[in-house]
Amino acid sequence: MNFRIIASTLIFLLVCVPAILVSVPIVALLLLTPWDGRTTIFGNAKWGRANTHFSTPTKGWGQEFLWLVWRNPVNNLLTKTLAADLDGNSVTIAGDPGIGDKTHGGFYKAEAITKNHIFWEYYWVKPYGSRCIRARIGWKLHNSDTPAAFAFAINPWKKYLGV
Repeated sequence: MNFRIIASTLIFLLVCVPAILVSVPIVALLLLTPWDGRTTIFGNAKWGRANTHFSTPTKGWGQEFLWLVWRNPVNNLLTKTLAADLDGNSVTIAGDPGIGDKTHGGFYKAEAITKNHIFWEYYWVKPYGSRCIRARIGWKLHNSDTPAAFAFAINPWKKYLGV
């Protein structure tokens, strides 16, 4: 398990962090063009510039920039380039797969072994009051269609909506 956490951390630090830093000026410039926000590693293939994600159209450049750089940085890098192609292989889960910041606390680990790779996910939610510590490291294997996005998220101050 320690090797996997180290490997995930290295992927995050050596690939994701530089891409996020580079995305700041690039997204700022791309938002001045007709770019739809769905392409490039800096975009979000599902929601684009977030025009269709919110109940009303976005309020302009600032909201779109925050969506693509702060809320969903390098989304396509995580969901396309670094994603795990499970090739129909099954996912083995140990622990409670129902945990989450909207349900209840706990821990689970998941593993998928393909012909060429091993993918993993560690997910931990620890509620305290109206907040929780939430950590997801590896690939989003649970309830994930292939490809499973790479995830490295540790939030010690996440709003907790569970029971």
